[in-house]
Amino acid sequence: MNCRKLILNRLLDKYEKSSAYKGTASTNRRILINLCSDEFPEYNIEHTPTKELINSVVMDLEKEGIIGFEWMRFEKGNIISRIWLKLDALQEAYRQAERVPKREQVENALAMVYQLKSRVTSPWIRNFLEDAQAWMEQKLSIPPFLPEDSDLMQNLLKALLFIDTKGEDELLERVFSLRCFGDSKYFEKNLRRRLLGILKKYWQEEDLQAGEWTDDEILALIGIVKAPEQVEFCGNVLASIHGQAVDFSPLVHGVAINAPTIRDLVISDLPEVKRILFIENKANYVDYVFKRRTPEELVIYHGGFYSPVKGLFFKKIYDAACRCGITFYHWGDMDLGGFQIFKRLKTQIIPTLRPYLMDVDAFMSMKRFWQAFDSKYAQALEKLLNDEEYQEFHQLIQVMLKEKARVEQEAFLSCE
Repeated sequence: MNCRKLILNRLLDKYEKSSAYKGTASTNRRILINLCSDEFPEYNIEHTPTKELINSVVMDLEKEGIIGFEWMRFEKGNIISRIWLKLDALQEAYRQAERVPKREQVENALAMVYQLKSRVTSPWIRNFLEDAQAWMEQKLSIPPFLPEDSDLMQNLLKALLFIDTKGEDELLERVFSLRCFGDSKYFEKNLRRRLLGILKKYWQEEDLQAGEWTDDEILALIGIVKAPEQVEFCGNVLASIHGQAVDFSPLVHGVAINAPTIRDLVISDLPEVKRILFIENKANYVDYVFKRRTPEELVIYHGGFYSPVKGLFFKKIYDAACRCGITFYHWGDMDLGGFQIFKRLKTQIIPTLRPYLMDVDAFMSMKRFWQAFDSKYAQALEKLLNDEEYQEFHQLIQVMLKEKARVEQEAFLSCE
């Protein structure tokens, strides 16, 4: 081992966590390490060669004026008790440790954050940058969501700028990585987890911390997707694409359209449709389309928490349906995620949305498929009782809390 770098780095680690580093304590206060303790387990006094090597390095560093030390009582020349960093030799200590001073790291990071903040407009990115700036200015350290490695930090900020400036464009995750970093796997390997952490805390639209969103659904909010986004539906929809009339009505087993088509789609009419039903689960959607859909229904596969492009399609359907007095329903899991998905669709796009098979009777009818939940989950459910945006489910939630159970939508498939 390189004893010189080890000793210096251990002392510098302690210095950078100290009040002396932050300038809130007297510089006369020593940055000490007790060698015969857990602070420096490498100092093995039972192994003479190791002990003598470390003693020799410590004495050399003391002669160079970088550290000070003292011998253990009655063990002078044999066992060193403790060492300390001489603060007037900090620059030389950093140089010999081949280490960038923490204060310099923070100043460089602040400069990058200042620059990016002046260029981005997305509220969630600006909020993150403002918090990062405040953290660094107050604590003189790198905040949790920023990597300490300068290159990684620069690339994370580069990714945020790319996301801010790309607009509504949807990109495959690996295409995004390739365009941003010239490496299709760089984002997944190095930055995906960090970006997800930032989104969970700073995305203002929903409480992503509840644990019901998947990582892929969260990234889809900013237009980064694992696979090309599609919308599936079945029913009487008349539309046009670039002026060309399109009639989806004959496709009685359903149809899927991709993101560019969704953007170009102009819905002109929903002939004979009296009810629109969103279905959360894919298996239930397919089963309903094949076995239960009537000509008066438009059935739409909702999936989990919808992405911006799916939201655009839902909005186009809603605008067309409003002209015809059509009613809207949503069928999802009777659980925390299902309630959140319903609420999001209702509050953001369809204010007249009603639940379908998401009530006490439906819950009780699926008793043999109940799934138990723990106290933490119960606490999250109980919070919904204080939120009027979940009022459709308050009675159901009270029963679920009493029974300590939830029901997934797939349970209804077993009853057919």
